Amino acid sequence: MTPMYEINRERLQNTFIDLVKRPSPSWDEKLVIEYLTPIFDEMGVSWSLHPCGRSHNLLARIGGEPGRRALLFSCHMDTVVPCENVVPIVKGDRITTDGNTVLGGDDKAAIAAFIEAMRVLKESGMRHGPLEFLFSCAEEIGLYGIKGFDLSLIRAGYAFVFDSGGDIGGIVLQAPTQLSMELFVKGKAAHAGMEPEKGVSAIRVLSEIITRIPHGRIDKDTTTNAGVISGGKATNIVAENAYCKLEVRSIKPARLRSVEARIKKTATEVAARHGAKIKVTRNLEYTGFSLGEESPVVKMAASAVRKIGRTPRYESSGGGSDTNIINRAGIKAVNLSIGMRSVHTTKEFIHMRDIASGARLVLALIDSA
Repeated sequence: MTPMYEINRERLQNTFIDLVKRPSPSWDEKLVIEYLTPIFDEMGVSWSLHPCGRSHNLLARIGGEPGRRALLFSCHMDTVVPCENVVPIVKGDRITTDGNTVLGGDDKAAIAAFIEAMRVLKESGMRHGPLEFLFSCAEEIGLYGIKGFDLSLIRAGYAFVFDSGGDIGGIVLQAPTQLSMELFVKGKAAHAGMEPEKGVSAIRVLSEIITRIPHGRIDKDTTTNAGVISGGKATNIVAENAYCKLEVRSIKPARLRSVEARIKKTATEVAARHGAKIKVTRNLEYTGFSLGEESPVVKMAASAVRKIGRTPRYESSGGGSDTNIINRAGIKAVNLSIGMRSVHTTKEFIHMRDIASGARLVLALIDSA
């Protein structure tokens, strides 16, 4: 292995443990920011905070040699809940929790890898071009941090987002477009015991709609999920109102539009048949991306993966990430695995060897440029 890619494993593990002990639910990333900025100051790395919603995005910059390609490395600071009072447990190479919280490797493994790479870069004197490190907020609840960041501030033309699971070497070539839909059903209230026949139950109407629309995996490229339902006021009132929020994702835009149209048509027909009214809204959360293996940013990633002794693994993702928004802004971006496993569950774990390989991959990418 190239000597410059050697990292301080103990230091890296300590950084990761420090990070996961700091709770950072979406819109409350303050403790992570307060941890990172003194490290940047100590290394002489310039940084700036960019307000976004109730939090901030954090951008760090390291100057480089003229003529060398500028690169952006990106990850997010927030985690899903429960993330308070994380108790990391280290057993050999594996890090998990006591089972009461998530670990937060999504995406603090990437943060730790980035910090270690910065430190090695400073210590080794490796030659490099201009580097940017973007730490976004509120990614987990809809990519709000990256959506609220002015990407025209980024000088790099290529971006590497470390926010995918599995062994190091995973390169996400495709990710879906996602839209959210809301169904507002209005029925007719009536006394449930005295004259229920005079009412129109919005809950029953919505229930039928949900059972008739596509749900779960539709095909290899497309999924839907009804995730939020509410309605009614009391058991003795025929429910006048009911609500559902759902999502549709697909790598194929035409397929996405087809499923969306089917949902709207089904909801309209069912409501009309029962004498209810319905309002259907939709919101495009983010657009998808599709990269070929010969894309320059993908070839750079694959080359760097090989440099650290791993085999590139090309993947298609069913989830969105900051990569979607960065690509939409015209910066060629690819999402790379950072080793996290069983994410968004209290059984989450990660292997230190993967975080270490992630740090080496950052250095290999910098060296390749």
